[in-house]
Amino acid sequence: MNIKKMKMQLVATAASVLISGVALTSATYAWYVSNNSVTANTTTISATTNGFILQIAEADKGAQHGGNDQSLSATTLGGKITPSSTSDLKDWYICLGWDSHGNVTTYTQPTFNTKTDSKPGEYEAGGESHYAYLKSEYILYTMTETGLADVYLDSNEGKPITVAIDNGKTASSTTIPDSMRIALTTQPLAADGKTPTGTETLRVVYAPTEETRKGNDATAENGMTCIATVDQAAKLTSVPYSYIYDTHYSDQDGKNWSVIKEDEDYVFPTGYTENNSEAIAKNVGYNGILLRTYIWMEGTDADCVNNSATEDEATYSVTLRLAGIASNGN
Repeated sequence: MNIKKMKMQLVATAASVLISGVALTSATYAWYVSNNSVTANTTTISATTNGFILQIAEADKGAQHGGNDQSLSATTLGGKITPSSTSDLKDWYICLGWDSHGNVTTYTQPTFNTKTDSKPGEYEAGGESHYAYLKSEYILYTMTETGLADVYLDSNEGKPITVAIDNGKTASSTTIPDSMRIALTTQPLAADGKTPTGTETLRVVYAPTEETRKGNDATAENGMTCIATVDQAAKLTSVPYSYIYDTHYSDQDGKNWSVIKEDEDYVFPTGYTENNSEAIAKNVGYNGILLRTYIWMEGTDADCVNNSATEDEATYSVTLRLAGIASNGN
């Protein structure tokens, strides 16, 4: 099938999220103990434009309109992340107990801190602060009121989401990068370009590697799984959200989430059109839309085993690349 061109004005945006990893203490029996942690110091999203002016900024600052001030980057701070699991980014679980074979049998929902200086996902365990996830908020918007943009993952130069070591260290295991999950959500904004309105929508979750094996949960299943709230109890289930992995950018329902570049135009990959593709965000305009990133280590992942992750001093850089195209208004 011929690749269908999108004959529209285009923009390329590049975004990067920086995760730092240190000292995972060896543990052979569970995907979480209180002293197993990954320190995530900074999350950064930076954007560059090409043609159709799509911008990115920290959500609390709002759209940076006016003059020649083009918002090309945004930075937020992170913290320690420990293995956790969720089905919807609302109910989060960590390991509570395990059997004599080292299989996780029970789970608990962490009590998140509510102090004014606390960050999303922060909780106390073992006398220390940890994070079940890292959450960052950004605004995507156009610089002019003359058009709308649809935003897709940009796979033109390889993976649109990558996890790589960037501090010259050698990773002692693949626990951190291979069990990582990166979720993207969107939420409408009011006319002020700052106030969230409506419902936050989980668009897609990315896994750096394909998951086909079982984790070390007592009820483990092959494939992408999570701990979900079922009949008011924690239960291991197949993930209910749309997900993509590695270089596979179509989800389990066959929907494509990426575009590539052909000459000066972005196109859908061979076999896909707008009708069987999904955008991260549709009809992004002058007032913008809220883009959130959630990053966590999926505890039920078969790679989330800590016995070989001792003293991991590698720093992991997670890079997200987005491409915007002029919307047809649908």
